[in-house]
Amino acid sequence: MKYPLKTLAVSIAMLTAIPALAQNITGGRVQFDANAVAKASAAKEPAGLRSAATSGLRAVINDLTVDLKAGSLPHGFPIEVNDISELKNAELGLGFEVYSAHPQTLMAGGRPFDQMLMGTGVWNFVVLVDKHPVALLELEKVNGKWQVNGVGGAKLAQDVQASSQNHAGKNAFRFVRIYQATSDFLEVKDIEGKSRYAPLIAARQTLRMSAAVGADTPLATGSDVLPALQEAVRGHLDRFGK
Repeated sequence: MKYPLKTLAVSIAMLTAIPALAQNITGGRVQFDANAVAKASAAKEPAGLRSAATSGLRAVINDLTVDLKAGSLPHGFPIEVNDISELKNAELGLGFEVYSAHPQTLMAGGRPFDQMLMGTGVWNFVVLVDKHPVALLELEKVNGKWQVNGVGGAKLAQDVQASSQNHAGKNAFRFVRIYQATSDFLEVKDIEGKSRYAPLIAARQTLRMSAAVGADTPLATGSDVLPALQEAVRGHLDRFGK
C-alpha cells in the first residue's frame, strides 16, 4: 500500500536554470525555546486537527503493519525506520500549516514577500519515533472532515525540526512552499519582528542556496528571496503555463 506525499510539480531541468541566491548576513537570532515553540505552534492548530492526525497516523501504521512483515521494508519505504516494529512508538511532533503565494501575486511584486503569503489549508505534522523525525504526515480538510493526504518526506521532516531549533523563537514559524519554484522555507522573526527565511532542502537545491542549517547560518530577507523565486516561477510558467 502506498501513501504518496504531495510533490512539487516542476521539471528537474529547472535546477540548472536558476542563478544562485545571494544571502545577506542578518543578526539578532532569537534564542530557541522548545516548549514555547511547541505551544505557539499548537495554538495555531484548528480544533480537532491533532486528534484527526493522531487517528490518521494510527490508521496508516495499522495498514502498513498488515501489509508488511517484521524484518523487511520495501525499497522507497516512506518512513525512515529500520523495521516496521519501530512504528509502535510513533507520535506526533510539531504541526504547521503550509503557506504559499499565488504565482501571479508573486510575479507582480509591489509588496513585501511575507505579505504575499496565505495559508493553503494543508497541514503537516512531524512524525517522531523515539523523539527522532522519521516522516511528515499531511492532512487536508475535505467536505468538512480532516483526511490524510500522505506520509513521507523524512529528510524534510528532519530539516524542519533542525531549522526550527536553530532559528525559531517563541513565536514559532511559518512553513512556506512556493510550488512553482520547487522551494520550501521556514519563515521566522528576528528580534525586531522582521521576517527572515531559512531555506529548506528544496530551496537549497533549486535556488542553489547554502546547504548549512546551523544556528549561525545567515538567514535571507524577503527581498533576498523574492527575485530568485520570481525567476523560478517565470521559468515554470514558460514551460507549463500554470
